[in-house]
Amino acid sequence: MQRRHALLTATAVLSGFSGCIAPFTSSGSLSEVSVELRNADDGARTFHLALETEAGMLDWDSHRVDAGVDELVTMAPDEDVSPVALHGVVEDFAGSVDVLGVDDLDENYCLQFHFWYSHPSDERPQLAQVADIEC
Repeated sequence: MQRRHALLTATAVLSGFSGCIAPFTSSGSLSEVSVELRNADDGARTFHLALETEAGMLDWDSHRVDAGVDELVTMAPDEDVSPVALHGVVEDFAGSVDVLGVDDLDENYCLQFHFWYSHPSDERPQLAQVADIEC
């Protein structure tokens, strides 16, 4: 009897958390993802980017950015998918940022990220979501 009670309790607890771990949903569609690549270093750098959606990982894109240059990269998913994360690699830095703050949008939306080889405050690479906007 105690075993049955423990199983029922565990099932109830897990069911209660099931909504917390699901990816966000929105009635709007992701139109595009913009990533500002910033290379404040004195040499050219190659940035690698991949958008992960609930349907899986999109192809990795590579962009060579000259020294002291900012480049805006735009990615547009082909289908109506919900974004999960943006992954980025430059030199020996690899990072990911989970997509936050776009649930409950009824309009089509765009995401904006910064991917900097050298952040002004600590001179290390940084990948961050900076905005979610209706577009």
